[in-house]
Amino acid sequence: MKALQKTAQGVGHVELCEMPVPEIGPNDVLMKVYAAGVCGSDLLIQEDRHFYRAPVTLGHEFSGVAYKVGKNVTRVKEGDKFVADIECGKGEWLGVTIDGAYAPSMRVPEHVIYRVPDHVSLDHACLAEPIVATHHLIQERAQVRVGDDVVVVGPGPMGIMGVQYARVCGARRVFLIGLKSDEKRLQVGRQVGADYILYSEDGPEKAVMEITGGKGAEFVLECSASEKGIQHAIDCARKAYEGPGGKGVVVFISLWGRQITVNLDQVSLGQLDIRGSWSWNGPETWAHAIDLLDRGVFDLDPMITNHYELEEWETAFANLRARQDVKALIHPNGRGWAD
Repeated sequence: MKALQKTAQGVGHVELCEMPVPEIGPNDVLMKVYAAGVCGSDLLIQEDRHFYRAPVTLGHEFSGVAYKVGKNVTRVKEGDKFVADIECGKGEWLGVTIDGAYAPSMRVPEHVIYRVPDHVSLDHACLAEPIVATHHLIQERAQVRVGDDVVVVGPGPMGIMGVQYARVCGARRVFLIGLKSDEKRLQVGRQVGADYILYSEDGPEKAVMEITGGKGAEFVLECSASEKGIQHAIDCARKAYEGPGGKGVVVFISLWGRQITVNLDQVSLGQLDIRGSWSWNGPETWAHAIDLLDRGVFDLDPMITNHYELEEWETAFANLRARQDVKALIHPNGRGWAD
């Protein structure tokens, strides 16, 4: 089978390779991959700015069907739709350090598998991992509370998902900040719930302060992976120059892969809470994500802006870099076979 691999350490070294179909053990499931989401982390691995272990088949956001199950497997049977936690054990990340979903088939350990309800499409199920990450940052690492003003910096997949989750949590107003070249993605953000679209080039913190009566946003999500985006996040957050502080929370989920320079004076002076969010709380978070998919809480169709064959991976990567897609899906076995 053809698999998209990071073949060696260093910049580049991503190519389609001929690989054997994975062999499974008694506690594994062989997934027939339906879709694999193109993630900014894949681009960083290609650029050698993210951790990985080469050679490795990429693709850590995925959905598919159980094609073959090991003799000890009890949680799924052949033909079941499922997704999986990519954290398989210490240092073992599907699609990052062990082979992932940019291939027609992949081996998945049973203990990280979550069945998907029959009525949930495999396109939507492919967004389970971004939903997990968003739940972790908005509910587990920090909380959007009813009535909060929320600023989201960066209209990529995590930003668009963050807009939706802020609405679910009862945010008063949601601001989405992006570049003027992000117009297509910013309009997706408006479609799924952003009240205000602001442009980085126009000094968006001024508009946030004006609309919120000078107080700023109680919750800010920074997911632009840009130096300027961090500064916007700090400048838009609600400050507390006296008293106990903690009026504004800024959550980072970006990876920069390089050194950056920002002015942090207002973090101290304004007594901001700064929190990082990267992983999740294991099965607890994944159970929440499957429940959210089951109940159809999110409007996911506007987020899925393109579909590609595995052989079109270079176009898919290029379009994400050019900010033409929000979430693109690669279909290693072709689209539609599991409908």
